[in-house]
Amino acid sequence: MIRLRSMRAFDVEPNLPGGTAAPSAASRYARDLFRTYGIVVAFVILVVAVGLGNPAFLSSANIFNMLSQWAPAGIMAVGMTYVILTGGFDLSIASGYSLCAVTAAALGQHVDPWIAYLAAIAVGSLLGLVNGTLIAGASINPFITTVGTGFVMGGVTLVLTENAAFIVSEPSFATLGAGRFNGFPFSGIMLIGFLVIGAVVLARTVYGQAVYAVGGNPEASRLSGLRVRTVVASTYVLSGFCVGVAGVITASQLNSAQANIDPAIVFDVLTIVVVGGTSLGGGFGSMWRTAVGIGIIASIANGFVLLNINPFYQDIIKGSIIVGALALDVFARKLAARAR
Repeated sequence: MIRLRSMRAFDVEPNLPGGTAAPSAASRYARDLFRTYGIVVAFVILVVAVGLGNPAFLSSANIFNMLSQWAPAGIMAVGMTYVILTGGFDLSIASGYSLCAVTAAALGQHVDPWIAYLAAIAVGSLLGLVNGTLIAGASINPFITTVGTGFVMGGVTLVLTENAAFIVSEPSFATLGAGRFNGFPFSGIMLIGFLVIGAVVLARTVYGQAVYAVGGNPEASRLSGLRVRTVVASTYVLSGFCVGVAGVITASQLNSAQANIDPAIVFDVLTIVVVGGTSLGGGFGSMWRTAVGIGIIASIANGFVLLNINPFYQDIIKGSIIVGALALDVFARKLAARAR
């Protein structure tokens, strides 16, 4: 008792098991601050660096172009954030993205553009429902499931198109993807809308809190009365919906679509979410982090063009960023566990 009183009197924390000194309140605060806002500091440094290298980077025209270019990947990243927060994974989005774009373009040749858009979004949502049913209902590993369904979607797209492009001649079909309002691209407006709505749902609704709870501890969530399988499946449906919207935007931007539009887009989406700081273990992350991730990846890609850097180095940097972000996430979780 005397020893404990003396320790409190001098505000000294007891040692942790193994002889390691417990972290002070200041060190815990600094660690939490770094984990929360370190990504924002990195983004600001990147923007300043590229802006100094080429002032055109910060022009409104260039920013609008980046918003339009990265709208499909950014919208899919919104859905992927929900999936990853529950501890899931979706590698089928690239194939689903192509299938939805082809659906929109194929129907856009014969029907009103908005009917084609809605049909493509419905296809994406259905694909998400299939993934969610297999993963949550049949308890199949999400990695294996989405790899398999991705192959199926890719094969279906190739069969339907015979690897030929569907070209839409109707001018109004391009309005959604290429249209602008006072210089601001419609696709960019949609991206911002998805980010804002996704953030509000995560932070302010019961469903959002259920997503965090399931990702943090699915068994405890089940025991507390949450329908864990339903929550998990719903995130894949949401991801499919976002994939459908992204496919529609791309088909509208190009006035055409074909199989394998951008097979590597799945890596862009995953990079955006991981770089933003959403944990692949589930339960930790937020939509503003995904927004920052979009800004970082878009700035890197655009900076390579403006600074005349060999684009082949871009993949090296993206891969390094993914590995670094994952290593940082693991390190931060170990620190948090040690503190607890």
